[in-house]
Amino acid sequence: MENEKKEQVVRIKQELKGVIEPKLVRIISFTVITVSLVACTVLCILAIWKFTESDAVWRAIATFIVVSVATGIFTFVNEKLG
Repeated sequence: MENEKKEQVVRIKQELKGVIEPKLVRIISFTVITVSLVACTVLCILAIWKFTESDAVWRAIATFIVVSVATGIFTFVNEKLG
């Protein structure tokens, strides 16, 4: 019974392979997306209070979406094809 549990744990650890270590890629992706989200939120708040132009907000939101999709795709490709 205990041997079966160890075999399952070993199999799960062996499945996560990538060109770059998947755990590191996930941490970096999470950090990049979080920083982008915080920056976008700050710009939106500044636009509400008219400290910045509304055009900057739409560019920030578009940039956030592009960065999020790109990091998500990179994470997926690294884990599946790496």
